[in-house]
Amino acid sequence: MARLFPKIEPSEIENPGERKVAEALISQLPSHVEVFHSFNWLTPTHRGTLQEGECDFVLLDRENGLLFVEVKGGSLEFFPDRGEWVRITSAGEERRLNKDPFAQAQKSMHEITERVKARLPGAGGGLPFTHGFAVAFPDCRYSGSLPPAIVPDLILDAARCRELGRAVQVVFDRFRRKAHAGLSSVEIEAIYEALFPKYAILPVIWRKVEDQEERLRRLTAEQQRLLDFLGGHNRAAIRGVAGSGKTILALAKAQETARKGMRTLFVCYNKLLKDWLQQSIPESFGDNLVIDNYHGLVDDLCRAAGVMLWKDANPKEQSFWSEHAPESLMKACEQLGPEHKFDAVIVDEGQDFQDLWWTSLEDVFRDPARKGCYYVFYDPNQNLFVEAPSIPGELGSPYDLPVNCRNTVRIAEHCAALVGLENHSLDSAPIGDEPEVIQVASLQDAFKEAGKKVRSWCMPNAGGLKLAQVAVLAPGGTDRAWPRDFKTIAIARDLDKWRGSEGVLLTSWSRFKGLEADAIVLIEAPTADAEHEKANRYVARSRAKHLLTIVNVTNATT
Repeated sequence: MARLFPKIEPSEIENPGERKVAEALISQLPSHVEVFHSFNWLTPTHRGTLQEGECDFVLLDRENGLLFVEVKGGSLEFFPDRGEWVRITSAGEERRLNKDPFAQAQKSMHEITERVKARLPGAGGGLPFTHGFAVAFPDCRYSGSLPPAIVPDLILDAARCRELGRAVQVVFDRFRRKAHAGLSSVEIEAIYEALFPKYAILPVIWRKVEDQEERLRRLTAEQQRLLDFLGGHNRAAIRGVAGSGKTILALAKAQETARKGMRTLFVCYNKLLKDWLQQSIPESFGDNLVIDNYHGLVDDLCRAAGVMLWKDANPKEQSFWSEHAPESLMKACEQLGPEHKFDAVIVDEGQDFQDLWWTSLEDVFRDPARKGCYYVFYDPNQNLFVEAPSIPGELGSPYDLPVNCRNTVRIAEHCAALVGLENHSLDSAPIGDEPEVIQVASLQDAFKEAGKKVRSWCMPNAGGLKLAQVAVLAPGGTDRAWPRDFKTIAIARDLDKWRGSEGVLLTSWSRFKGLEADAIVLIEAPTADAEHEKANRYVARSRAKHLLTIVNVTNATT
């Protein structure tokens, strides 16, 4: 059975003809085929205006290629002497179609494959895989004349729709060239990026979360508008609330500049976030897109230059990362050639960067005076590590991302209230469940409650969430009290094992900063750092996308 996107039941499709074709495609095509319904596109005309178009179905078959299908329901007839397609109504009246359905399908094919070419290195002369088009007439049988440019095999009439799997294969075979083979991972990635923006959103299983996730996925398109608006700016500071999509947009911008041929550095603060993003980008970027955290960047470039970062220096001293590390990075950059440096630098978690770090980043540009692109994404309310964070003045006044598009409305409101902000969620955002607060006396009790909640979310006969959707966040420095498992639910402390759903992730608040999970149990304990307590809790709680349980410990020492 093929997969339909968006994730709806074919019976929910309003257009009767498209509904019939969707049901046939999903039931008759194999599981490796992905079917995208109602793909809309815009293209500029020669006058500079925008022309809107739509393809009823785009079929991505990993073994065969891409197929674009236009659907025309009802009874239709082609009149060769007039060159017209006519729909015959139930009353026997003729109504001329405004557009030739085969021309529509062909135009959609050309528009979308051009987008794929732009994302596929070396595909300027043509795509290396099969791509074609067809028109489905689910309510009538083909007979008689056809337009001269059309062959009968491209017609999926009522008879062929009953054996649509075989008919689709015939269409692929008619468009196949000798050099065409199955799709490579690089080609599939280019198609995904052409069909929808490359956002690092995890798939979900549980129906309630899945419905909310689909709505949040649509909301991210709103954030893409900011990048489109900033397209002509090579320097910008973007200030966003928690959940506003800063990391997603930063990664999208980094991929955009790398795709344009600029060697690009995406640099953040959190190592766990770096590890996650490194595994999220396509291999096709190669060395043209480097993802690192600041600490790793310093270490890598100092090693490349032969600069002794760790000699006569103690990384446990406060001045090591605030002064010694950036000074060592600048010294390394003096000795390194342009092959080690970058045309574009995209910074995420900018609120955690110290003053001298910004100075040192100037030297990682190939030409600091003519930066190809310099973007910084930050949230002053998530300032955990820098007393008075500053953003480079050359970036100008910040652009704001005030809308939360990661969390459900109730989690977004909860987090905003914590730091005295007014919540902004779009009207179409899912409401979700109210965050749950549980009071316990000790850390031991907190982990017991966390285990109960995790089991209720993940057991097959209960919530049914995957282990990779759930995280438990504990205060830093409490590692010795962490359990080995939550009884029947395994625990993963390693990101790869969590990603592979080998266990629910158990980690500290600070290590999880920049990441997200569908469901989070957050263990909170009394802290002497009252100055940063609100910021810490704001950051940690905002990591939960759909479900949030807070276990409040009154005595962290027991």
